Amino acid sequence: MKKMAIAIMCFLAVGVLAWPRPTMCVTMSIVTVTAYHHCPGSRGITASGCRVKTGMVAVSRDLERNLRLDFGDRLLLHGMGVFEFQDRMAPRWHKKADIYLSNQRKARRFGVRRYVVLVKLV
Repeated sequence: MKKMAIAIMCFLAVGVLAWPRPTMCVTMSIVTVTAYHHCPGSRGITASGCRVKTGMVAVSRDLERNLRLDFGDRLLLHGMGVFEFQDRMAPRWHKKADIYLSNQRKARRFGVRRYVVLVKLV
């Protein structure tokens, strides 16, 4: 009986150690997305020090903290594409992403899109 209990314990230990571990961590959040274009009088420099260009995204500071984002990380906005995190928004904004578009007309036409899934690509 004692040998049987030891054999079962060993079998369970091997099973726990051999259990497959996840290979990728997916971090995501539901956000509101808007678009922006820098004013002609501004220099168009992001918080990371880069010049703004299409394909960049600014995120609110709570998302930056919760998703553990670093400048240069790639983010997938579901239905919109992949963007590079290079700018951060003012502290008053929460759960918000702001994508850069090439002109003001496109940015205004983009409007506000709510309940978009933002995924950090690893």
